Amino acid sequence: MSFKGIKVCFVECLEATGKREVIDSMDLEKLLEVIQVQRHDFLNHIQVISGFLQLNKFEQAHEYIKEVSREMAVLSKTSRIKNPEVTAALLTGLNEASKYQIMIDVAVDSSLADCTVPGSVLGVALENCFNSFFEVMSSPDIKDKIIEVLFAQSDNKYTCRFFSQFPQISDQSRFEQSLAQAGELLARFGGQAKVTFKDGGVEIFFILPSRETKIG
Repeated sequence: MSFKGIKVCFVECLEATGKREVIDSMDLEKLLEVIQVQRHDFLNHIQVISGFLQLNKFEQAHEYIKEVSREMAVLSKTSRIKNPEVTAALLTGLNEASKYQIMIDVAVDSSLADCTVPGSVLGVALENCFNSFFEVMSSPDIKDKIIEVLFAQSDNKYTCRFFSQFPQISDQSRFEQSLAQAGELLARFGGQAKVTFKDGGVEIFFILPSRETKIG
């Protein structure tokens, strides 16, 4: 089946469950690109390691494998999220970040297993959040391009925290406006999105209800 056919079938399923309105903005082509990039990287890693071994450069092969293992460790953290749409949003975010030489430091202290915000909604909200950071951090004036992402749980609610340090944003309203859609989506299901501008950085919090507690 072609990618177009897969997308049509997926959209039909969403229409049947009443989620078409929310998910239309999720970029499935970016997810397909992630799969293609990972396949290419895997084959490239095999070739590089094979080349080192053929030349009896065992130490270089060992160091290269360690480097690849560190990269894989970051990707493996996304699998701890028990929600396929959120995992997909993280994978596409990691792939897009690499295009701008941005490093994403992911920490997953909660699987979001009992989050009452639909994964389709949270996935779109995460994409919007990543895109907001990418728009600002794509500037060549920013040197240390790191985004910290933390998924956690406390007091019967979930939090998703984004933080990055970079020079003062000249137009904060533009940044807030780009996050407005994410906030509106989460609010439909009892969630919240908050943004704070600190000295030399931006912090974004998604506050998400669990099955036990609704956010007031």
